[in-house]
Amino acid sequence: MIMARVISCVSGKGGVGKTTFVANLGIAASSFGHKTIVMDANLTTPNLGFHLGVPLYPQTIHNLLRGEGNIYDAMYIHPSDLKVIPAGLSIYDLKNTDPSKLKKVIDDLREDHDLIILDGAAGLGKESLASIEAADEVIIITNPELPSVTDALKTIKIAEEMKKPVIGVVVNRVRKMKSELTKHDIESILSAPVITTIHEDKKMADCIAAKTPIMSYDKNHDAAIEIKKIAAELTDNFWSPPKKDLMFILKRIFS
Repeated sequence: MIMARVISCVSGKGGVGKTTFVANLGIAASSFGHKTIVMDANLTTPNLGFHLGVPLYPQTIHNLLRGEGNIYDAMYIHPSDLKVIPAGLSIYDLKNTDPSKLKKVIDDLREDHDLIILDGAAGLGKESLASIEAADEVIIITNPELPSVTDALKTIKIAEEMKKPVIGVVVNRVRKMKSELTKHDIESILSAPVITTIHEDKKMADCIAAKTPIMSYDKNHDAAIEIKKIAAELTDNFWSPPKKDLMFILKRIFS
């Protein structure tokens, strides 16, 4: 019996674009026919539901962690066929949840799905550690600034101590500033491969405001293409990015 692969996307600090990446990676994996779930494992400051436009939800991961309700009652279907398990937003949810039970909830989902992607909490607190422990592998999200990369290094060390393989590093929100570390610098510091770099872009911010991930908003956008490449590798699919003609390139330059 094939069991779902569980990947936790984590970062050493907040604000690196981790949730945006998770939402888009989930849609991209689902587009290959993979039965995919994205789950908000950020139990105190959750945002995954907002990014995917999931409406107010009566059942969440918090209910499941408290042993309340059916696991499928907390699952919502995105128009892309991606399954979403959001987190609750109430103060009660924040105070009455045991992150250590996350692994049990996830293990109950493995049999019916191909891929489960966790949006882990930033930092190295109990929530973040629980999402790493519940996963088979880890993807690290960082920005190209030294403080962010330093925190990413701590996260990698924790994952290694927990014997969770690191698939690679996503360098997000690249602005091509002189102060930014290069891909070579980051790989040297982290001793882990950079699997993609994603540039800061106004359209990405527009997508968050519209609660529509870039994979749905503009599948030919550079960020969408980079994320779909990763999804293709994770799902063992061959995929070639669409060729961009001159008119397409000119539109991107002057838009």
